Amino acid sequence: MIVLPIVQDISVALALLVGLVLALEAGFRAGRRAAAKHESQASGQVGAIEGAVLGLLGLLLAFSFSAAGSRFFERQDLITQEANAIGTAYLRADLLDEPHASELRAALKEYTEHRLRLSRTLRSGISPADAAEIERLHNRMWSAAAAGANAKPAVAVVVLPPVNEVIDLHSTRMAAGLKHVPSLVLGLLIACSFLGAGAIGYGCGQGRHRSGPLTVPLAILIGISLWITIDLDRPRAGLLQLSDAPLAELKFSKEPK
Repeated sequence: MIVLPIVQDISVALALLVGLVLALEAGFRAGRRAAAKHESQASGQVGAIEGAVLGLLGLLLAFSFSAAGSRFFERQDLITQEANAIGTAYLRADLLDEPHASELRAALKEYTEHRLRLSRTLRSGISPADAAEIERLHNRMWSAAAAGANAKPAVAVVVLPPVNEVIDLHSTRMAAGLKHVPSLVLGLLIACSFLGAGAIGYGCGQGRHRSGPLTVPLAILIGISLWITIDLDRPRAGLLQLSDAPLAELKFSKEPK
């Protein structure tokens, strides 16, 4: 059975929200039972623990959200850099003699089209076939540029660097795509969120009042913050997607000389 990406992403968000609300309710019931057993004198300690847990949660969320957001914009900047490098290499192909200029331009155009198609399936990673196709296109670009530079050595220093940058940026983008919030940190963040919701519910339970208008929106806010952090950290697998507009807007209007 194939699960649509948007359904899977919404399911993760709902699971987090339901889990937090359940933790809130479990904490409330535990606190109410404690109050019924005349243990309400420990409410000061509960407040201190609740504050410590929420403080730790806020710290973890702040660092994780900031790291995920920074990596998201880093990946977006790399797409722009790649588009600039492709555009520069395409223009500098004019300095080569035929047929090398036309071959280089054709290779760059095919490479860009392949990148755009590949972006639509990156949710499941790069397949061996796609990796082989990328390597083939890299070899085609470099062979055309190198052959043209050998035939006209004076332009080598101008033509070869942007082609090399296009090839290098693939590895840079691949490495950036592998940077994620460590699973251990993400697990700690989720556990701390549930514990924080439980502590809030426990405090309300000791007071024998749910305070729903305050506690439920807080649980929802924590859940949304968690979901956005996870979504930003995996920009090809969630609703928050990187934009390939810089690549799509490249103009390949040159005709062979």
